[in-house]
Amino acid sequence: MSRIEFSSTQFLPYLPESCQVEPGAYGFELATWLSQALAKAGYVTRYPSSEERGWYLEYLEGEAEFMIGCGCQAEEGDGYKGMPVSWHIFVLQNLSLRQCLKGVDVPDLDVQLTHAIMAALRSEGIEPTLVEESL
Repeated sequence: MSRIEFSSTQFLPYLPESCQVEPGAYGFELATWLSQALAKAGYVTRYPSSEERGWYLEYLEGEAEFMIGCGCQAEEGDGYKGMPVSWHIFVLQNLSLRQCLKGVDVPDLDVQLTHAIMAALRSEGIEPTLVEESL
């Protein structure tokens, strides 16, 4: 799993805290922007979906499935103060038992997605940090 971190005010929520999936769990604006940026780079994702800690995109390439998670480290209400928020994006390949047995593993695509995300952030004047993690 790759994890990208950065600090920015660019993706702060525009709807009130009561509309967020969880207090301080922002990421819809980031996920929406990222979906559009990846599509321009040739990686067409599904629309953003929410889960209890933030938002994610699904990217499918043949039988390979990837989750691109978008979230932040913020306290309730931090997204409305105009201060930079610490954001994170992770890229994780989802492997079902069937996919493991068939040998569906596309590690290079994980790297390609990560580089496309970092390039998109840099094009917005944001300098991301790549943190390699393994599960």
